[in-house]
Amino acid sequence: MRWIVTVDHHGGCLGMGEDADGVPARGKPEQGDALPMEFRLCGARENVLFEGRCGDIDADWWHGFEPLIATWNTFRCRRLHYRRAGTKELWRSFKQS
Repeated sequence: MRWIVTVDHHGGCLGMGEDADGVPARGKPEQGDALPMEFRLCGARENVLFEGRCGDIDADWWHGFEPLIATWNTFRCRRLHYRRAGTKELWRSFKQS
């Protein structure tokens, strides 16, 4: 799933992401404008470290974990919240079972 970091509150990761084939790639934040979902990556205390855009998590939830997996160890991201881009919907998180 394509995803890209468009806002970096941590430092050094603006444009980080993956292409549509899941290959790590860097891009320009404005390339995220074409993607349907926005996400926030947070630390354990819910502080937002990165914001970005990605493919449709509702249609492909498994690959929706990719931004979180990519930032888990290096940046200690522990939560991913998402919503449809351009809306004022409440942020949703992946449900734990």
